[in-house]
Order: sequence, then C-alpha cells, then structure tokens
Amino acid sequence: MNDRPNIIFINTDQHTWDAVSVLGNRHVKTPNIDWLHREGIAFQKSYSADPVCAPARASWMTGMFGSENGVPFNGGYMHEDIPDLGQMLNQGGYHAVHSGKWHIEGRNVQDSFNNLYVGKAHIGASGGEFYDKVSTHAVIDFFDSYDGVKPFFLHMGVIDPHDICQYQHNHEDKIMPGPFEQFLSKEDALPPLPENFVFDDDETLLQQVFRRGDDPLIHPAIHNRVKDWTELQWRFMAWNHNRFVEAADDHIGLVLNALSNSSFSDNTIIIFSVDHGEANGRHESFQKFSLYEESIRVPFIIASLGNQLAIPKDVIDNKHFISGVDLMPTVLDYAGIGFPENVQGQSIKPLVENANVKWRDFAYVESNYWARALITDRYKYVMEYRPRLQEDFIPIGPDCSSVGKEQIFDLENDPMETKNLAGCAAYLEILADCREKLFLSEGNLNRRPLREGRAREIVREWVGPLNKRWNEKDN
Repeated sequence: MNDRPNIIFINTDQHTWDAVSVLGNRHVKTPNIDWLHREGIAFQKSYSADPVCAPARASWMTGMFGSENGVPFNGGYMHEDIPDLGQMLNQGGYHAVHSGKWHIEGRNVQDSFNNLYVGKAHIGASGGEFYDKVSTHAVIDFFDSYDGVKPFFLHMGVIDPHDICQYQHNHEDKIMPGPFEQFLSKEDALPPLPENFVFDDDETLLQQVFRRGDDPLIHPAIHNRVKDWTELQWRFMAWNHNRFVEAADDHIGLVLNALSNSSFSDNTIIIFSVDHGEANGRHESFQKFSLYEESIRVPFIIASLGNQLAIPKDVIDNKHFISGVDLMPTVLDYAGIGFPENVQGQSIKPLVENANVKWRDFAYVESNYWARALITDRYKYVMEYRPRLQEDFIPIGPDCSSVGKEQIFDLENDPMETKNLAGCAAYLEILADCREKLFLSEGNLNRRPLREGRAREIVREWVGPLNKRWNEKDN
C-alpha cells in the first residue's frame, strides 16, 4: 500500500443541491450518493465558484475564480501560465488520470491528465446517455489494470443530469406533448411546483436581461417557449431532471462497487461535488447562470469506503462555507504536495479532521463576468457591475462607482429568496456590510485581461445590449 492515499474526484453536472434522497427529497432516489453521505462528511454550505460548466471546472482545476484564470464564460481560454491540478499531481509523484467530461477551453485534458477515454473527439457538454457509460467502464477497467506503483488521482466527470439541457432545447421550435399525452407519468408522480415559482421580480438587470423578457441574451428560443408552459409542463421538467440525476447515481454506484472490490478500497479518498445546479422552475426559470441558491449551491462530500483514513462517517457540516476553489488545495493537501500561494481556495482537510483552523465566514461567487454574490450565515447579497463603455477585458471589481442593482435576502426567514430587502431602510447597514465584505474579497483577486477568443467576443456582444437596457432604465 502507498503511504499517500489514492484520491478519486467524482462530479455530476447541473445537479440541484437538494436532488439527493438522503436529504429528504422523496421525488428522487440516489442510493449511491446516499452511500457517500454515510461514509463521509457532507458540507451543506458549499457553493460553486461560478454557476456555469467551464468557469466552475476551471476553478476546480486552478483554485482561482474565473475572473483570475481567464474562464468567466463557457468558451473562455484559461491563461497558459497557470498550472492545473493534473499537472501538479503528475509533477508531485501521482498518476493523475481523467475519464469523462472535461469542458475547459484553452487547456487540453491530455496535456494535464492521462486520459482514460480517448475517442475521435472530446466529450461535449451533453450526451450523458452515450458517454457516461463509456467513462464509467473506463474507470472500472482502470481499477482492474492499474499496477499501483504510484498513488493515483482519478477525476471522473459524469455528464448527467446535464442532459436536462437537451430536454429544454427540444422545446425550442416545437410544442412537445405533455407527460400524460405520452403516457409517461401520472400527475401525482410529478414533483410539486417549487415554493418560489412565483417570485419577487425586483432582480438585478443582468438576471432580467439573461433570463427574462421577450428577448433574453441566453437561450432566447427556450425562454420564448417555456414562458407559455402550463404548471404541469414545469413539473414534468423537474421530473425529468430527477431521472437524469438517478442515471448519474447509477454510474457512481458502479464505480463505488468496483472500488470496494479492488485492492485500493482501504486507501482511497473519495470527493464528490457538482459544477453548478439547475433551476428546475425555481424563480420560474431553467438551467443555471443566476446567483439564486438553486444555481450556485452544490453538494460537497469527502468520504472513504474503509476505516483506515481519518474521515468521519455520516456527518453533515452546516457550519463551514466551501467553494469550488477549495478543491485544488484540498486534493494537493491530501497528496502531500504544496500548492501555489496565489490560489484563492483553502484545504478542507483540517475541517474533515476537526482541526482548529481559521476559516472564512462567507462564500463569494461570480457569474456572467459582471455579477457577484456573497453569502453569510443569514444573508445573501447579490450585485452587478454596470458594463464599461470602453472595455479593457479585465474583469471589473472592486469598484463602488460601477455598482448597479443590488439584492439582499434573509435566508433564515426567506430561504427560497422571494423578497429583495435591498430597498428597505432597516437593511441598509446589512447591505453596506455585505458590500464591504465583497469588495474586500475582490481586492484579493489577481485579475488580468482575458485572452483573445470567445470570452472577449461574448463581452463585445453583450456590452451594447446591456448598456442599452441601463439607459432605458435610467430614463
């Protein structure tokens, strides 16, 4: 047995944080994610660094936020001089392998990991029905064939439940029959409408422009169809998301069973998380991108199948704020490898081992280049920066002069985020305190210009429409 542990990182994609049966969700069955809960510690205050695929994944691999590593959008190119997790593990004596979805532009997975799946093309954003089977069996084959000379790090990127996106895209140009017309379900089998389906529309302008109105900037074809959906159609979408979650859970089960029957079971740490959530009708919306809890809150579990590692069993941590940027330093800490000083993340290992360690008292999240959120024990602060007319492609902040719309939610009394309190005089001090904390966080970020490519093109495309909407609002 190696002195250093093997480490497996399993992630699902677009998986709403509470779509897990062990947390009391009776509309979905996840026996294998539940298994990880029983065999480890689950952090309930865990947040995506940015609720979109590529930015969240780039943060996992670099310990930095998208505004620092060059990936604030899908299509952004990671800065070439930033080392990633796979490269550092390989240099530190680990055998770093990858199977499944990667989705980080500007960084070829085969330049960072030993890739277990090698097809004619890289795995795309969706296609879990096809790719997840191949990725899963590649991992099982690895357990059967690896010689174990070096400790290994294995990243398994499960696509589902991201295929809910394809379900939504199927509605763009046609009216789909409902579940009852297709004889697929009965009404009492569908999840109810979420409590916050009807919501306070006192939102940031970015949320309005990207997800609302007659011509949103993201997925307008889907939006223009679903705005006419019936209650049952919204509920059926959530039903479908749960089925995709269960498909992902099945693959996790195959991997856990193979690991438990391998020679590596007693000396392997398992980390499970998700890149971002899925709205599932909450705030009458779909997909991710927003800074509501359904988009940014994600599972984070550290577990082991044996009893030889210092990992507690069946523990839920409701105290500590975890961020996607914490993955890299956590893995490197368990591997006994130092990590760069400029990473924003912290190793979670001391929390797992119940050590006395200084920890952050809030979570910070970025979204869509201009949007930010800060979450404390009780309050959530959401804000946006007004786009600059002369763009230098350095993500903005901290800049009090460019603050646009702000939101404050009391998560204790309003966990579903239905009432923006930013305009209430009683909350002005809380608003100012949250804004100050966010600015202090942003002051510690190492931001620099985006690389030329799709990210800059997106900024160019959106600056005009966003400023037009601001001018209309001001007038």
